[in-house]
Amino acid sequence: METEEKQLHLNNIIKGMEEVIELTRELDYHQFTQEEQIKEEVYSNLQMIGQAAYQLSNSSAEAQDLNFDTDILSGFRNARYNEEAEMDHQMVWGVIQNDLPLLRDTAIEASAELGTPSENSNTLQ
Repeated sequence: METEEKQLHLNNIIKGMEEVIELTRELDYHQFTQEEQIKEEVYSNLQMIGQAAYQLSNSSAEAQDLNFDTDILSGFRNARYNEEAEMDHQMVWGVIQNDLPLLRDTAIEASAELGTPSENSNTLQ
């Protein structure tokens, strides 16, 4: 996989993470569970993150050289939100609150290691 393609996948991962973080920034768990539009957007972003991570890991043996674990994120490509099949969102909320900011920072570092600046390197704080 070309460096530009790796960078594209990493940029998509970073962008998706930043969108999820921004969407949920001012919410608590109860608010998150009540906001259908936000849940739909969060799950859509998680799917995109998972797909980009899956493509990054499956398209290149060099993905391991990125110091970025795509295996964890690849599972997100199967994230589905269905209002009628309402489920406990606690696990997703835990990932958003505890893991996503750290994973985003790791993705930004991996992007920087490629030598091509990420257009999303101005992270949301």
